[in-house]
Amino acid sequence: MKVLHVIPSISPLRGGPSVAALEMTAALRQVGVEASILTTNDHGSGSRSDLPIGRWTDVDSVPVLMLGRWAAPVVALRDFAFTPGLARWLRTHGNEFDLLHVHALFSYPSTAAMAFARGAGLPYVVSTIGQLCVWSLQQGPRRKHLYLRLLERTNLEGAAALHFTTTAEQEEARQLGLTAPGLVLPLGVKAPLGLPMPEAAPPVRFLFLSRLHPKKRLEVLLDALALVQARAPGASWQLAIAGDGEADYMAALRRRADDLGVGDRCRWLGFLEGQVKWEALAKAHWFVLPSASENFGIAAIEALAAGTPPILSPEVAIAEQIQAAGAGWVVPGQAEPLAERLIAALAGPPAGMVAAARQLAAEAFSWEVIAAKLKAAYGESLQARRRPLL
Repeated sequence: MKVLHVIPSISPLRGGPSVAALEMTAALRQVGVEASILTTNDHGSGSRSDLPIGRWTDVDSVPVLMLGRWAAPVVALRDFAFTPGLARWLRTHGNEFDLLHVHALFSYPSTAAMAFARGAGLPYVVSTIGQLCVWSLQQGPRRKHLYLRLLERTNLEGAAALHFTTTAEQEEARQLGLTAPGLVLPLGVKAPLGLPMPEAAPPVRFLFLSRLHPKKRLEVLLDALALVQARAPGASWQLAIAGDGEADYMAALRRRADDLGVGDRCRWLGFLEGQVKWEALAKAHWFVLPSASENFGIAAIEALAAGTPPILSPEVAIAEQIQAAGAGWVVPGQAEPLAERLIAALAGPPAGMVAAARQLAAEAFSWEVIAAKLKAAYGESLQARRRPLL
């Protein structure tokens, strides 16, 4: 089975879905799927990848073909990732594949790939990466709903399956009245061996690891920690902040921390990846994410795999599953209730919670298991191969 994954970017600076697409493709290759990636040279924040353009390159044991993205002077157009040669490449080479797996919406590479597959009668699966969730559609709603009406709805309806990472994500997408078959399958994670343990002695280490964006509500966490400092003035704790974002927004966050009087307890680590990221996760006592909306929450799953229990808002779609497994806590994403939970967290994770976190990651979020299920879904899509939609 030969499957082409199409995604606007595989840069880790674009967040979890870009990283997951590369890991998913590698896992599929391990279970016998001849999977590869077609993408652009986007590297986040207007920069470009230094990987070669126009020829297949091995990236983490995955064949990747990058095409040049047009560097539009307007941010909104730049994020659209217009890639002049992509449609032409698909017309020439697209039928060499049995199936396309498209990641993301509202972006030229994704839209062009779906349109090509529809016209060619080629089955395709679409990973919606949370972009059909209510919160996401409320960001630039006029543009997105117009795009849906003119282009993307037809593409989505033509899919052999719409891939959702949680049932909560699927339920939100159903509000749009889409009729294409749904496939609920989580993303996977694999922690490296030999990760360090957090130090038993104070301070208690909280970790926020995510893209720095208002959606993630780091402001709420800073406000909550200011309450912790006022109510438990003798407690010893630190907050490590790992992530990157727009320069003005990051500067505003630092000012907020200083104004709240917790700036000296914050360690700004910047963007982390690879072994350094995993070590930061493993050294923390708690991972905290009070996000306003997460269709999945890959960083929370990585925390589980590192043995670091998460403290999550209910809007993180996997929060309920984590709490049910005794692997973390769920608390409303407001300063007052979060502060109360953080004060309780100063005692460290309860007995058994660290083991429960690792067990949940191993049993529910193994790439090997997920890849095997996805391969089976591909097989079903090929059996139900659709005729061209003209």
